[in-house]
Amino acid sequence: MTSNLPRGIRNHNPGNLRKTKDPWQGLSATQSDPEFFQFSEAKWGIRALARLLIAYQDKLGLDTVEKILSRYAPPVENNTSSYIGHVAKKLGVESDEKLDVHEYRVLRPLVEAIILHENGIQPYTDAQLDAGLVLAGVEPPAKALSDTRTIKGSQIAAGATVAGVVAQTVRDIEPAIPLAQRFIELAPWAAAAIALVGIGWVVYARLDDRRRGLR
Repeated sequence: MTSNLPRGIRNHNPGNLRKTKDPWQGLSATQSDPEFFQFSEAKWGIRALARLLIAYQDKLGLDTVEKILSRYAPPVENNTSSYIGHVAKKLGVESDEKLDVHEYRVLRPLVEAIILHENGIQPYTDAQLDAGLVLAGVEPPAKALSDTRTIKGSQIAAGATVAGVVAQTVRDIEPAIPLAQRFIELAPWAAAAIALVGIGWVVYARLDDRRRGLR
């Protein structure tokens, strides 16, 4: 049940950003929590966390796990040394190792580690995390063109078209083989069905990416 989830997850504020005068994008119309911001969707809370980490680096020069978390989770209300050790271990870096949070490969695991430490769980999907980072201005690396769902669907459709052409060619040159001829007569229908599946997959992939905020 929602009521059993950690406070930060319930608030769609997995970084547990405390209330300030900052006009964050995506804030919920209802701010019933007396201490922490509440966002309308998880992607906005993830964005806020990411933007805060970027601001720490750009405006304050905080570019190591130790520097970032000493500001983010000060000892007055946190076991900061434990926090630093946990996050550094998750990232596989030394606590004083310089980071560039403008890089997806750095920011993504840093955001995940903070969410886990703040809430005890990290419940978000890759798509939700990436949607928040994209809103923060940090894009995930582009997949190889041949790996994308849209391209794969297009390849299926193209393959079906080629299969239809091959079947027609064989029909023209092998009329004396009854069994093969019967099989070939069915090939255009099969090719058309495969092409429709490929086209359908392309449409679905695009709509799904748009729904998840990735387009």
